[in-house]
Amino acid sequence: MKFVHISDTHLGCQIPIQYNELRKKDFLKTFKEAIEFSINNKVDFIIHSGDFFDDYFRFDSKFIIEVLDILMKLKNNNIPLIFIKGNHDVKGHRQNVLELFKKLDLIKEANIREPYIIKDVYIYGVSEPSNLAGEQLNKYYRELFSNINLENNGFRIFLFHGAVNMFPNNILEGYGKEPRILPLNIFPKADYYGFGHFHKSHLEVHDDIIFSLPGSTERTSLSKDEENIKKGFYYYSDNIDFIEVNSRPIYIYEDIINNEEDLNRLKDYIGKRSKETLIKLKLKYNKDLYISIKNYIDKLISSGYYIIDDLYSMNQEYNIIKDESNINDLFDNNIFVNNKEELLELFNNIKSTFEEFYSNKSSDIDRIRDILYKNLIK
Repeated sequence: MKFVHISDTHLGCQIPIQYNELRKKDFLKTFKEAIEFSINNKVDFIIHSGDFFDDYFRFDSKFIIEVLDILMKLKNNNIPLIFIKGNHDVKGHRQNVLELFKKLDLIKEANIREPYIIKDVYIYGVSEPSNLAGEQLNKYYRELFSNINLENNGFRIFLFHGAVNMFPNNILEGYGKEPRILPLNIFPKADYYGFGHFHKSHLEVHDDIIFSLPGSTERTSLSKDEENIKKGFYYYSDNIDFIEVNSRPIYIYEDIINNEEDLNRLKDYIGKRSKETLIKLKLKYNKDLYISIKNYIDKLISSGYYIIDDLYSMNQEYNIIKDESNINDLFDNNIFVNNKEELLELFNNIKSTFEEFYSNKSSDIDRIRDILYKNLIK
């Protein structure tokens, strides 16, 4: 028996938006690599643990045809692709496109009632519901899993767009109160657990039971955390191996540019990177050097480099609202809220959202959030 386990392909992802068309092609290319590997190695099937498409995906007939062509190659080679829906797949046209692919018999959705059977392999799975989130989603999974009993015949695969809580913190960190992290003892008994949602690959084997998280096939954020992570999928044959795909490299450069020597150091670092690399520059600079820095970045872009610049003057003051009278004016003159308490509640909701999604992460959002807290939330 041979199969490929893939997850979080995020087809249609356009991050960063400055290079949206380039990135759409990147995500499609790594997905195509996984499919071609599967065909060349004559696997029996492919399993996909969710987030086939991305939230950024917008219906594009040319793009859909390209995906169809890839899936048709699988069908022509008699290789079924069995998937579950992830949180990016369950709304709007993304869900409709997956339903179309199902009707064309190009993909098959796993469920818990009736396994998809190939040889002596029984494939089960749980797609994410579209109407639940947070604690409600966690409760749903706990109640559902407690009532699942998988058949004992053959090799049992269970697909879930989440993970088991025994995985190390460095795989699951940064997700805050994540409802898709569940304890092992509530999962139905299986021989192979195919996880998703989390974008770093990880594999554990305990008592011949395999716990597999392929991670995403492309980098879905430009961050230090993603910079050096290998992207790919798992290949199960006599052993289980991680197969790396040719994802686009990224490079994050953070520095303070205070003089010409600092600027030359930046040039030296960038000169060592290929033009295929997505480069994010997070620079604080002396205002006297702004023209030189901007001209250099513009020259890089015009010569074919992919640059995202994030520039902050060391001389700049970040004052959204300078004194108490401004906030009072905002309250009194805002026609969209009935009273100050209502607006305060709004900002408190913003605060809690920031805390949930950016806990344990260092980002520019944290700096913006701190300014909001200091000036707007009393």
